[in-house]
Amino acid sequence: MAQLFVAINFREETLLSQKIAGFRKRFDPKYRTYCFFHMALLAPFETLDKEVPSLIETLKEELESFYYDEVKAPMMSFTGVDVYSHNKKNILYLNPYYDINLGYCSEIILDICKSYISPNSKYKPNKKQFLPLGYFSNKEELSKILEQVQLEFQSNGELEIESISLYEKKFGLWFEKETLLSFEKNQASFLQESYHEL
Repeated sequence: MAQLFVAINFREETLLSQKIAGFRKRFDPKYRTYCFFHMALLAPFETLDKEVPSLIETLKEELESFYYDEVKAPMMSFTGVDVYSHNKKNILYLNPYYDINLGYCSEIILDICKSYISPNSKYKPNKKQFLPLGYFSNKEELSKILEQVQLEFQSNGELEIESISLYEKKFGLWFEKETLLSFEKNQASFLQESYHEL
């Protein structure tokens, strides 16, 4: 059985992405475990190993046809910070805003992946997807930095999407298995950041 998920990968050279990386290096105890700069589009799922090539081909075909006329890399907007708590897991995150295209694209990906889920595995969908800023085992640890995170991320921002990839879990770690679709870099994106008032 293969354990997989699909994620958006962001360009790392913009100001907002560098700010996120800097924040995570300083405050996130699990930074080294989750250091690739991505946002999952669905919860991890399991499928038979023999089904993976077909899943990759289907996802690539759908994404290429969906973004066929795109000349610019899509942007994803973020609207402030929030905390997701479940059992002993507390995740500090940036709240994404899906425009119509990204929302529809993520639905297509979810539907395709669900159709490949092994009938023997129990799939638990996430209520929402988000961009993690830190993983914390206790709330005291988290409460110490909440004031700092609100100062650093008080404005809304955007990140440029670099690619969409399929990730696979091997030996307890997630690796990029296949790039499903890549976008050309927007010319004026280097070290720029878009801010809006909350």
